[in-house]
Amino acid sequence: MTPKHHLEFESLFDHQIVSSYPKNTRCVIAGLCDVHGSDKGSLTQSGHAYPWAAHTYADYYARLFSHCRHAIHHVFECGLGTNNTKIPSSMGALGKPGASLRVWRDYFPHATIHGADIDQDILFQEERIHTYHLDQLDPTSIAHLWQKIGVSAFDLMIDDGLHTYQAGSTLFMHSIDRLAEHGIYIIEDVSSTDLFRYQQFFADQNYVVEYVCLYRPNMGLSDNSLIVIRKP
Repeated sequence: MTPKHHLEFESLFDHQIVSSYPKNTRCVIAGLCDVHGSDKGSLTQSGHAYPWAAHTYADYYARLFSHCRHAIHHVFECGLGTNNTKIPSSMGALGKPGASLRVWRDYFPHATIHGADIDQDILFQEERIHTYHLDQLDPTSIAHLWQKIGVSAFDLMIDDGLHTYQAGSTLFMHSIDRLAEHGIYIIEDVSSTDLFRYQQFFADQNYVVEYVCLYRPNMGLSDNSLIVIRKP
């Protein structure tokens, strides 16, 4: 997002929180991202399976969950990180499918992690991890997913899937009823253009919505933005 676009987006709201911080070199979530190969965060500058700079979501998530990580029991994430380069939003040929699911399993010791992806070749089952096929653009596919999973109240739901407004809004509309009363729903990797679209999407809906723009050293905002949604 250019400075001009950022100012235009900020002008849509009457309140802001500006938080500046030094990098936590002991961030547990970022360390787990390095262990498992997730790009949600990192403590190291090199040696990653992905060629781009890591996001700084781990820094933000540590602030959200460090005080309650033992109280999280049900987690869902759309997008396993396919390494099939022919599929949109691929992590590249060296990507490690399921990386972020393993991060959540290790970070939330009492949680069962459910993941879903359109690439059926990367589905797997591990200790406290279950994965399913999902086309997040298809409401019927989403409905079938929830029937298979059978969990009615997730403490944390993350959309790290296709990264388009259409995909994100479709999954949200057909999944938000699965969010626990005090749960958190997060849409990751939101482009600057889609921030405006989501603002219009949520403007007339009765949710508590935050648009979180995370800046990295010597980099533009790019796609390092989150939308954090809670029920009223």
